[in-house]
Amino acid sequence: MPRPSLKDQRSGEILEAYLTCVARFGLEGATQERIASEAGVKRPLLRHYLGNKDQMIPALAAYVVDGFATSTHAIESALADAEMPSDIVDILFSKDSTSDPRLMLAWQALTASAAEYPDMRAPLLGSLSRFLEVISKALSRTAPAAGAGRVRAVAQGIAAPLVNLDAMSPLNPPAEWREDAVSAAKILAASLETAK
Repeated sequence: MPRPSLKDQRSGEILEAYLTCVARFGLEGATQERIASEAGVKRPLLRHYLGNKDQMIPALAAYVVDGFATSTHAIESALADAEMPSDIVDILFSKDSTSDPRLMLAWQALTASAAEYPDMRAPLLGSLSRFLEVISKALSRTAPAAGAGRVRAVAQGIAAPLVNLDAMSPLNPPAEWREDAVSAAKILAASLETAK
């Protein structure tokens, strides 16, 4: 397998820095100066590797969507071991989860600019749809008597606090908020376990 090119490596490093800056400062606050500083490169190299600002934003969106795809695939693999809907909650909310809150923060920032960059809408929406689909399939498999509409509603209800926890990570919310989110998700999961 060939080694990645320097351009691919450097572009990846810059995109990681961009992701970090957007998570910290929002899309508008992620200036080229901040990105270059975070990446440890001179500002002109940003343009060389990723183009101008109008080219950088779609590149970040593709990077975030790819990151979500990787994360969703790992979740899908982990959920294969779930035997009950409550197991799904335990897996999704595991403290050992390798979830990167920067992805959700950047996803939200990019979503907020979808009106300016309409080509991002479908991939961003698709990444969330795929995540919900993975949860729904696992719930359907572990609660076969539950109807499809109910499974989709529970999947939404379980995903919302999970996504919300990542979105709130910069606030460093109290630990009981996480505990309450897990409890709410377990209540929803339990509703499928009793479905006839």
